[in-house]
Amino acid sequence: MNKRNLVEMVRGIVREEVRYINPNRFDKEEPLKDNQTLRVFHGFNSFEDVKKVINIGLTGKRKAARIYSYEAENNPYGLFVSIDPNIVKKEFANSGVIIEFSARVSDLEAPVWVGGRSYFVQGEYAESFKNMDEREQQKLLNRQRAGESPYDYISKSDRPELAETIFENAEKQALFVGDLDPNMIKYVWYNERLHKDRMLGGSWTRMKRADFLKKVDTKYQDTRSFKYLPNENFEFDKFVKKRFKGDYNNRILQSFLKSLPKDEFELAEYGFYPKQIKQFMQLQDEGFFDKYINS
Repeated sequence: MNKRNLVEMVRGIVREEVRYINPNRFDKEEPLKDNQTLRVFHGFNSFEDVKKVINIGLTGKRKAARIYSYEAENNPYGLFVSIDPNIVKKEFANSGVIIEFSARVSDLEAPVWVGGRSYFVQGEYAESFKNMDEREQQKLLNRQRAGESPYDYISKSDRPELAETIFENAEKQALFVGDLDPNMIKYVWYNERLHKDRMLGGSWTRMKRADFLKKVDTKYQDTRSFKYLPNENFEFDKFVKKRFKGDYNNRILQSFLKSLPKDEFELAEYGFYPKQIKQFMQLQDEGFFDKYINS
């Protein structure tokens, strides 16, 4: 097998593993399954957010800072993404930067609004759910309605309401509720004129993350005490080595463990992401740290 054939074979495998949806033609699309992976796009309003995400990643499992109140109340979690880069360029990338990454369908959710509306334009008044239970009820109603769609690519999807918001919604959108490490960003779309001159009409250049970091100043001061990545596992030995760099004894370790935060909010302030918090709290509940403190 020559080099060219090998490259084509690898590209074919990648195309099979990652599903690219044509936002302009759905008639030949297959239903969405939770075990599939989609290519999605997110545009940034603030370049400060770009610097943070490009360096330390993000999680869709925490409350997001929403610009508009109806999104903050009705869809408090997740990162808004779209399958259509042209919509993102036009509507959601005032910073001049878009990230492109692969997301498991199981890490995507349909946005939900009171009354089952498909979306609201920015600045439009919208009612808010009284609580998350009311939001969940509306999501189930949306699922039932979408399950009656005449289009198989919606009604026969694992979650018809998600397929509906991806295929039929004007913004072709979903909420990413997974964890994204920086190296999971496949490409960065950059509009230099929009970013630097704050002027429309510039061209968009698609480049690898490493090339974007070389081209654009994205220096970011990570002030967290513990610098985890969103998908990283909490491992006690690595945790201790990271904190003390190998220079500690039992007395120092006992004192340190006694001073550790005991709730999820404080752990988040330390720099733990939801994945590490869950693992840390489980060890704490099992009395794992007590054997060191009481020894």
